[in-house]
Amino acid sequence: MDSHFVRPGDMRALEVRRSVGRIGLARVASALAPAVAVRVGPLAYVSIDPPELPGPKWHHVTTRLAGICGSDLSMIEGHASTYFDDWVSFPFVPGHEVVGQLDDGTRVVLEPVLGHEARDAAPPFAGAAPGDGDDYGHLVTGPIEAGIQTGFCRSTGGGWSSRFVAHESQLHPIDDDLPDERAVLIEPLAGGIHAALQAARAPSVIASRRPVIAVLGAGTMGLAAVAGLVRYVPDAHVVVGARYPHQQ
Repeated sequence: MDSHFVRPGDMRALEVRRSVGRIGLARVASALAPAVAVRVGPLAYVSIDPPELPGPKWHHVTTRLAGICGSDLSMIEGHASTYFDDWVSFPFVPGHEVVGQLDDGTRVVLEPVLGHEARDAAPPFAGAAPGDGDDYGHLVTGPIEAGIQTGFCRSTGGGWSSRFVAHESQLHPIDDDLPDERAVLIEPLAGGIHAALQAARAPSVIASRRPVIAVLGAGTMGLAAVAGLVRYVPDAHVVVGARYPHQQ
């Protein structure tokens, strides 16, 4: 990683730009050593201006701690699917597993999906969560540029910088006794628990006395899914597919 995309500004950040050449280099280099992929890939340490607030329900958030997701690593190493290219806006600052602080001192965790409320779109039904519905055209509309979630949208910035912006629908205050190091796990844990809850509601699982449920992957989210299944489907026989030897 270097400063090959430096732009003037007063905030330091890690930024990804669309560069077919660098993405290709990262993909080749990652087969040799991930550290090499970081140096030659599309990620750069830059100086940029903090993002502006897109509207009245948006807040500046100061990053306290940000995680590194598997999707972030895939992107840095040149393995991210091009299927989502039209649903992101370059250049963008990664980082969607975030503990932040609002200007009034409130500590928050980020729900990264840039849903209907964030894009001034009508929700599919009352009480819908940001990712609910089956029409995702709103992901490229509204007061911000295209982006599935914070960390892949040019307008919002992301947690791999000192400051970014988020809609009030994305922000969840956390208790003072929850340390940042635990709070930063809320986003990936939520994904695993959500998958477990979906499985618990499946008709085939409900109809079986001892359902067999497979979890593909034994990383953070996979282990979170296993924990959720133990809690919400205690009679299930859980089979876990671990890709890497250290996970087995």
